[in-house]
Amino acid sequence: MNVARLVAALGAVLAVTAVSGLAWARSDAPGDPQLELVGRFNTPVYLTAPAGDRERLFVVEQRGTIRIFRNGAILPRPFLDISRLVLAGGERGLLSMAFPPDYATSGRFYVYYTARTPSGAVTIAEYRTSSDANVAEAGSARTVMQIAHPRSNHNGGQLQFGPDGFLYIGTGDGGGVGDPNRAGQRLDTLLGKLLRIDPRQSGAAAYSVPPDNPFVGRPGARGEIWAYGLRNPWRFSFDRRTGDLSVADVGQYDWEEIDFAAASGRGRGLNFGWGCWEGRHAYALNEGNPECRPLPAQTQPVHEYSHERGCSITGGYVVRDPSLPALEGRYVYGDYCNRQLWSVRLQSPGAQDDRRLNLTVPSLSSFGEDGCGRVYAVSGSGPVYRLRGEGAAPPTSCPASRVAPARCRVPRVVGLRLRTARTRIRRANCRVGRVRQRRSARARGRVVAQSPRAGVRRARGTRVHLTVSRGRN
Repeated sequence: MNVARLVAALGAVLAVTAVSGLAWARSDAPGDPQLELVGRFNTPVYLTAPAGDRERLFVVEQRGTIRIFRNGAILPRPFLDISRLVLAGGERGLLSMAFPPDYATSGRFYVYYTARTPSGAVTIAEYRTSSDANVAEAGSARTVMQIAHPRSNHNGGQLQFGPDGFLYIGTGDGGGVGDPNRAGQRLDTLLGKLLRIDPRQSGAAAYSVPPDNPFVGRPGARGEIWAYGLRNPWRFSFDRRTGDLSVADVGQYDWEEIDFAAASGRGRGLNFGWGCWEGRHAYALNEGNPECRPLPAQTQPVHEYSHERGCSITGGYVVRDPSLPALEGRYVYGDYCNRQLWSVRLQSPGAQDDRRLNLTVPSLSSFGEDGCGRVYAVSGSGPVYRLRGEGAAPPTSCPASRVAPARCRVPRVVGLRLRTARTRIRRANCRVGRVRQRRSARARGRVVAQSPRAGVRRARGTRVHLTVSRGRN
């Protein structure tokens, strides 16, 4: 979001919306969803829930608290309160949270916030749930990642676990007008990127980098980077049925965009163009920058709209809720400066059938998905709504995501030192199993045999048993 700019413009934009909105195409398709008020919160900015949880919603409040909505009421005690750690206001604050696939057994979850110390640093932290499933252990904090951030705006703010089980992180370009730090096109900074990591602690490291990340091993590039050329990817999501990636990237002065990558590559190594491109258009103010001469190849957005409609895009989920047949397979989104909700069919190279819904949400800060795939719209002014088909009965079951879970692809570790082999096994979603020793021709401490063999696919967490050289015969 560009909240500092929006506050001044919001009143005027909404006034224009009330008049000009009548000229936009309306959707009168049968079965259009209704907005059902869930509850009112203190500056809510995000909503989520653990997979399969039918009863609870976890609502993130910008000032630093996470509230649970359960059985029609907000629980009096926050799930987590880290307001003393959070620098909040404008575009800063506690911005999102994510539950890993193993949350039911590990109790771990992750939060994204801007820190008081160091001032404004983008912070990813791990916490654990206490013996009370509705209360987290505030003392269990472990910092996974901190990224220095030079200004108050363009902080990004999204965490999502992908279908592969890794944690994806959307970071802003560091703020200012026109990407003054040129972060979007630089591969030596984590700003202006979509990152992909394994957030579990690996030895002395706070997290590990998946070895198949596209820039691993490239001189001068950060291995955590999955895709680049982003300005402020405030919200992104994965289609819970197909695994496709969609990123709603907030524009500068003229264009808002939706980027899309099919599940086959899921955005690996893509350059979405900022700050040489804004939407599908060359960004003239940066045409003299070395990285923009000539203009770099860009993965163009599949959808864009001009600032005649709004000024700060808010994404967005592909709807897979059976109670919303009119929106099945459609991506819902909106704009902070425009109350109207929209839906579109995402596909490459261009999205189709952009359609205005007969629904409005003021100060739209986010969308969210609960543990059963139901979709919600979050208003920064307090209300949270569920998108629900008119006359739809309450769900009797909670369909599981159809996206295949992350698997262990056994890496080849024969010949490696034991410590290196352990790291590679963990990065491949496997676990280190039994370690035996025997004398061999290999140097002491090197792996001489492994089971299962390299290259086979097994369930996530499969143990890889090792035999290590005790020294030469």
